[in-house]
Order: sequence, then structure tokens, then C-alpha cells
Amino acid sequence: LTACGSKTDANEKNFAAAMTQYFEKKGDLCLDAKRKSWPVDLSEMDFHLQQSMQDGIVNQMAALEAAGLAKGEDIEADIIGLMGKPTGRKDKIKRYTLTDAAKPFAQEREVTYIGLNGKTTKKHTVLCWGKKALDKIVKWEGPMKFGDYQEVRVTYTHKVINLADWAKRPEVQAAFPVVKSILDGAGSKNTKHVIKLTSQGWEAKGLD
Repeated sequence: LTACGSKTDANEKNFAAAMTQYFEKKGDLCLDAKRKSWPVDLSEMDFHLQQSMQDGIVNQMAALEAAGLAKGEDIEADIIGLMGKPTGRKDKIKRYTLTDAAKPFAQEREVTYIGLNGKTTKKHTVLCWGKKALDKIVKWEGPMKFGDYQEVRVTYTHKVINLADWAKRPEVQAAFPVVKSILDGAGSKNTKHVIKLTSQGWEAKGLD
């Protein structure tokens, strides 16, 4: 007689299910343009300092504009002082706003900033270009047991699903190197993740 498989068994099927559950919740692949909030304002100083930086904010905005996701406009804006109040002086800037074409890819996230007034939470828009998913479990180490607690370190490869066409553009991949890195590593790059045993079976760390 053979026993039915259990969710608590240490095997490839259960580890794959745990990583699949993890990516369903945490697998969104999104661009975060130097943690700037939209609209993104670039000063003449930004252009002077970052024009030569391939992955600088200037080239990132240019790449998004070329992909039809952002639109740049030359305007004059109030200069804000250290206390967050207008100084009465104006500066020429280039303001980038998201286009209608970007809306299907836009997600709002809450970001916590720590400043002089303590912690503040703001809404932050990111552009999501795909979703990471499990390709296969390569191997695992463990289970390692600490009393009743058990965990396994799995090595896996990933794939990318729901890939946006604009993420394939060379200028986008040059301005956001992480996009090219993740796509190039699909199916081949080994990554490690820890999975813990719970009363519901194996669960990837970091879901909380």
C-alpha cells in the first residue's frame, strides 16, 4: 500500500506549489523610475548631470516617451524651498506625465518615506511590464529542523509571463537594466528562496 501524498511532504511538487503561490502574489515586475512620483519633473541640472548616465532618470524618461508611455512638456514651475514652501522664484523644467497608453500597466503602491517629520506614507505609481513565474525547481537543501520548525532552501529558475511589448524595446532595456537582466535570466539563472513548513503545508517566506 502507498500512502497518499501530503502537503507537508518535502518534495518537488509541494515546493513548486509554494513558489507558484509566492509569485502569484509577489511576482509583478514593475519599473520604479528612481522612486520619483508622477508627474516627474526634471530640471536643467538633472539634464546636465544625468545625460551621460545610461540608466539615469533623463534617459529613463526619454525611453518611456519613445515607448509612448510618457509625454514630456517644457514648463515653468515654482521653486520649492527647504521647508516645502514656494520661494517665489520659477525655474524651467521638463514635466513628464503618463499617457493613456500607460494606464493598463500602472499600479499604485504605498511607499513610506522617513524625513524630518517622521514617517510619511504616499501613493506611488509604478509601471508593470510582466510577471515572474516559476519555471522549475532545480534542487533543494534540507529540510533543516529547529525544534518543531522546518525550512528548506530551494534553487529554482524563473520565466516571465504577461510580458508587455514595450519592455522588449532596446532603449527601455538600456534605461532599466533590471528588465534585460530578468529576461536574459529566464529559464537559466539559478535563484534561491527559503520555504517554511506551516500547518497548511509548505509556504515561501516573504508572503506576509
